[in-house]
Amino acid sequence: MKRMLAGYVICAGLLLEGCASSEEDVDPSRIEYQTIHTDGDYGPTRTITDAETNAELDRTTEEVKWEDQPVPIDRDPDVKATFVFTPDDAPERSLDFGIWFDERMIGGIEPQDSRGELTADQITLFKSIFDDQE
Repeated sequence: MKRMLAGYVICAGLLLEGCASSEEDVDPSRIEYQTIHTDGDYGPTRTITDAETNAELDRTTEEVKWEDQPVPIDRDPDVKATFVFTPDDAPERSLDFGIWFDERMIGGIEPQDSRGELTADQITLFKSIFDDQE
C-alpha cells in the first residue's frame, strides 16, 4: 500500500513538474506589431519570426520593472505588439503590449492593467527593431 501511494506521489510530482516547466523560458514564436503613423492611423500588421530578435525583445520586456497600475497615457501607443508563445505541449498564448516612446512607457493593452518605465537603451532597442522591420 505504501509503495502504491509513493508511486502515485512520484507520478503526480513528475506530471506537475512537466506542466509547470512547459511554458517556462519559452521565447515568442512570433511577434505581430503595428506602428502608428503621423495621421493617427496604424499601418499594416507586420510579423517578426526571427527567433533571435524575438528572444531579445522578450528578454527586454522581462527586464522592465512592472507596476500593477493602468497606463496613464490618453493617446494611442506608438507601437502595438503581440508576443505569441507556442509551447510544444501547451496551447498558444499571447501578450499584448503598447509602447509609448516619448513617455518612455510600456504597458498592457487589453486589459490595461500594468505598466513599466523604459530605459533609454530599451527605447533604442524597440525603435531599431520595429523601424528596421518596416
